[in-house]
Amino acid sequence: MKVLLLTVLAALVVAAAVAAIWLKLREPTPQEKLAALEQEVTPSGGIVLRQELQGQPKAFLLQDCKLYVLDASGPGKVTRTQVLQPGFYPWFTACTGQSIRFESGYLRVELSNMAFGAGGGNLSGGSYRSLDGLAWEKHTAKGWLPVDKAQD
Repeated sequence: MKVLLLTVLAALVVAAAVAAIWLKLREPTPQEKLAALEQEVTPSGGIVLRQELQGQPKAFLLQDCKLYVLDASGPGKVTRTQVLQPGFYPWFTACTGQSIRFESGYLRVELSNMAFGAGGGNLSGGSYRSLDGLAWEKHTAKGWLPVDKAQD
């Protein structure tokens, strides 16, 4: 009886060890990867947004006034593709404000930058919107214009 009990106990210990190893070695799901990225970037002001756009699930990271489309479907880490940032400024700048939201069918992003030692001010940020998360428009005095035309 004692031998049987020890055998069962040993089998349980081995099964638990195999399960723990399997959990460490298996590839995390896309949702788990995005949740881990969110935990990583939130303390430093990063924002992860998951949103369906034009019937497609999308994930975005807004960090330091730069917007990235995220892809968590492949093996390894989440890949980031930058799709939006304020216009060029020749000196050092700091991101002083950023937000992202879904509103009336559009993904809306607000960016605000300030230059170091140049009197400050909002240099090249502003209000942006996109239907698909890839093609962006910027709000100007002339209305909504494609980013490449609005930031010239």
